[in-house]
Amino acid sequence: MTSAGALPVLRFHLAVGARLAMRVLVPAVTAAFGAGMLLGVDFLGSLARSLFGAGSQGGSAVVIAAVCLGAAEIAGPRICRGLNGWLRHLPASGLAHRRAATLAVAVAQVPLLILLLVLAAFSSLAPAVLARRILQLAITALAAALCVTPARRRWLAAPLALIAAVAAGAGGWGMLALGAALLAVADLAAGDLVATGPPSAHLSRRSPGGWIEFRIAWRALGWSLPGAFVTALLPVLGAWAFVAHNEIAPQYVRLAARLGGGVAAVLLLASLSESLAVRRPAWPWSRSLPWTAARRVGADALFLGLHALPLILLAAAIHPAALEALPILPLLALRAAGALRRAPERRTGAAGEILGEGLLLAALVALLPWTSLPALPGVPFALRAAADRERRQKVSRWLELHHLAAGDPQSWSAS
Repeated sequence: MTSAGALPVLRFHLAVGARLAMRVLVPAVTAAFGAGMLLGVDFLGSLARSLFGAGSQGGSAVVIAAVCLGAAEIAGPRICRGLNGWLRHLPASGLAHRRAATLAVAVAQVPLLILLLVLAAFSSLAPAVLARRILQLAITALAAALCVTPARRRWLAAPLALIAAVAAGAGGWGMLALGAALLAVADLAAGDLVATGPPSAHLSRRSPGGWIEFRIAWRALGWSLPGAFVTALLPVLGAWAFVAHNEIAPQYVRLAARLGGGVAAVLLLASLSESLAVRRPAWPWSRSLPWTAARRVGADALFLGLHALPLILLAAAIHPAALEALPILPLLALRAAGALRRAPERRTGAAGEILGEGLLLAALVALLPWTSLPALPGVPFALRAAADRERRQKVSRWLELHHLAAGDPQSWSAS
């Protein structure tokens, strides 16, 4: 590896991670902070003490590591999607490419880290404590990024990095040093960057033809599905912590349950629709099957809705009022199925559209439960709109990756 080749690779990946943080994670973190403010400053204080208070140890470290891992799962596929292209021709080793990609995934988590640091400031303003929290969050973010980066010995590095992410935040300076040491060992064990690319969608010859859409979608999502669920569970866990650690009136318990379940479903729909838009975009082969546009859209909506349904049912364990958010789920699932068909044309992708519409609708239903009922008559119109988007797609169009064309020798629009 030469420094002349490694530094441009590092600068490129840092820019990719920064742009991804601004376009994807900043809206999500802003929405989460807005939801926290809607629940009140007392909720933020209780959450801060639970995560960063004097009594928080291993349990809070696991939660923070899970949050960072979920953010890394969102950023990882976008950053690592085109690593086998022209970048590999630069005079830099595979190890330099892998470390640069890991750092980019960590940089993409910066908005989330800022939110966690704000919560840490709620629990303590002592400079020494805040400095330790900053280092703990940095090591946790790097470890989570290493878990999702495609490395040659990922099977060995990912468990070590996951242990490092938990250990770094599980105690004082000693545990921080242990986490940093484990992260260094995991980085040495990871090795070079391996070949990356979208998985091939095919079926076994022995498998029946039913549920083919679901199997293709599951294969396309791969291991990003657990990470999406981890991220989507956070509103439900936040609502549970708010109810469990405060003595509040019954109407606020119902509000927290509805808001937690609705926001969790929206986050999962946004994450899955974005991943499907990237890893399983529209392709001409599906047009050759005897399926209408409405069936293709309906299959995607059913896939997304069934995955989001358990989150609302889980929120019902806080209070059965969370079930009042169920009527908006079919509408949001169809909107997500339509959004993923316009994702390549938008800088914010499918997630931006669903977060904008879904979070507003979830907050409205949390405050006024009866507003969920008008969502049911809107389902046929949402199906028609999504099917129209499906029909208007030009599957043979060329879509460049969303990076700066200047400096890309293979970009058709660089000149």
